[in-house]
Amino acid sequence: MVKLLDWHIQRQPGHTAGLLGEICLTARTRLELAPDKVGRLIRRSLHLDSALDGKTINTLLDITLPPSAKNASDH
Repeated sequence: MVKLLDWHIQRQPGHTAGLLGEICLTARTRLELAPDKVGRLIRRSLHLDSALDGKTINTLLDITLPPSAKNASDH
């Protein structure tokens, strides 16, 4: 999934916020997962397996994650 997300981010950066918002919304409505937990999971997964560097990942997610999926302690 991380490689697919990397691919999408690099080719369609303008759609990243919408994609992450949809992921958070779907996780909340179908799986009853809190958006902040989903945001932390996305951040951790990208840091572990993404080809992007850590600073880029943090900046990208700070800009594109929905407010409900952000947690100040995630860095």
